[in-house]
Amino acid sequence: MITESFILLLKCMAVGFLAAAPTGPSGVLVIQRTLNRNRRRGFQTGLGVSISDAIYIFITIMCLSLVLGYLENPTVALVVELVGCALLLVFGFVTIRSNPLAKSKGDTVVKESWWQFTLSGFLVAIVNPLVVFFYMGLFTFFSVPVDGFSLGMKAETYLATLAGDVCWWLTLTFLINRIRNRFDLRGLWMINRILGTVLIVAALGWLVMILIKL
Repeated sequence: MITESFILLLKCMAVGFLAAAPTGPSGVLVIQRTLNRNRRRGFQTGLGVSISDAIYIFITIMCLSLVLGYLENPTVALVVELVGCALLLVFGFVTIRSNPLAKSKGDTVVKESWWQFTLSGFLVAIVNPLVVFFYMGLFTFFSVPVDGFSLGMKAETYLATLAGDVCWWLTLTFLINRIRNRFDLRGLWMINRILGTVLIVAALGWLVMILIKL
């Protein structure tokens, strides 16, 4: 029997997975490392991105605890839902319109030390604090009520979200490694379009649900 706690953890993993999936500079760097070196180096770079995301996930959960405390007011709840919906919509359009090739800076790491790959992934990702708003939108979309959670449950939520993030890099490096001989970075445009479309459809569906409740 599937428990509510298990479903909640799956939702949190979905948040982490989807938040990491849009192919920006971090994704391009991971793919380059996987193609130019090997899957292990690509994942080590993705792990650095996950360390950065761990910081932003923590900030998001703490901020949501403050924001969601006001949701008993219907007006505030409506505003928060509309903002979350708008954020998903904006990120969807940005993802579709982004040009991964233009953002690619090339691989500048020479030495084969694992910590250099991880550090470079971290540095590329940490300069994008706007990802906090993306996490907020996804947490709200999946109805993860962290405000009422105990400290232990918040910790589980945090770890599950981070696990989803890491799962994305495992999945991405595995797939890129499998199609190494047939992969072109221009294929990232198609990945971005698909991911962006999913986000836009989710945002529009969420908006319809909001309007139905009015």
